[in-house]
Amino acid sequence: MRTSLLLVAIVLAHAGPASADDAAPAAPPAGARLLHIPPGEVAADEDVVLTAAIDGAWQEVDLAARWRTIGASAWEVAPFRASSLGGWYARIPGAGVGRRGVEYFIAGDQGMHFASEAAPHAVSVVPRALDQLAELDLARHGGRRDEIALDVSGHEFGNRFGALRDQYVRAEAHWTHQLYRALYATTFGFGAIEGITPAVSDPMVPELSRQARYGFGGVRLRAHPAVFVDARAALGISHEGFMGGIAGAVTLGRPWATNVSFGGEYLGDFSGSAFIRLQWDTAPPLLMGATLVRTNMPGAVLPNTIWRGGALVRYDVAYRARDQVTLRAAVSLGARDGGPHLGGAFGIGYEF
Repeated sequence: MRTSLLLVAIVLAHAGPASADDAAPAAPPAGARLLHIPPGEVAADEDVVLTAAIDGAWQEVDLAARWRTIGASAWEVAPFRASSLGGWYARIPGAGVGRRGVEYFIAGDQGMHFASEAAPHAVSVVPRALDQLAELDLARHGGRRDEIALDVSGHEFGNRFGALRDQYVRAEAHWTHQLYRALYATTFGFGAIEGITPAVSDPMVPELSRQARYGFGGVRLRAHPAVFVDARAALGISHEGFMGGIAGAVTLGRPWATNVSFGGEYLGDFSGSAFIRLQWDTAPPLLMGATLVRTNMPGAVLPNTIWRGGALVRYDVAYRARDQVTLRAAVSLGARDGGPHLGGAFGIGYEF
């Protein structure tokens, strides 16, 4: 008996105190447990929606994402809310994302659950296609958004009777503000037309005089990176009284480079016109174009011509003479009731 007790004492003496590994398992930490997969990027101006699976959310107060725009100092709070579809979410408003992105961490009254104030998780901004195109356009114009311009055009259609005149001169001055977005540009201006056309194909009948003074406003929309739509409306006074008009065009390609465009105009007492134009930029710094035009300008009334309209072909050239100045010139060849005659155009634009 004494021997057995002695052996037990020896074993206990050599075993020493119990180790930490032999202690009972520690109790789980208090508070909620959260599973969160962080986003890496977001489109500009879009909300950042943080989703999480939270076990025991009721055990913790003020469980939220603390966020700020990258570079800011103060933290904002986006609380987690239960989703009707299951799970939890917190929303960082797109207005706070800015162009730099945001950074955030998730915490409650029991401590940090994801990242930390000292080491927050960053969400970068991916610029939208329109944002990138707008930046390229602004850089291409040297940061300038406005242009004032003057354009003058005219044509002498002639007549099979040499004594008859069928001609017009048209001038427009306008201001254009470029936004470079989906609403690409707005334009406001005024114009004037002076013309004369035969009443009938008879040199003994007096010719008709045509005049107009009008104002106009228009917009250019970027419907697609390579599709532009122009529309404008005009109001004014003509030789017959009050006059209104509309015009529109579609451009396939880049207006400042190679493209194809087509469109038309209806201008009250001057009736209508339609065109199709090819432009190319293969000989920089020149920008060239060729246009086929069908027009009733200056309000021809000859009953024995097709559509009472003239047809002409125009070749134009634009040259950027200085960083802010663009010069334009054109020559045209066309006829209405007789052989072809010449016309032309010139213009100047100044960006600021």
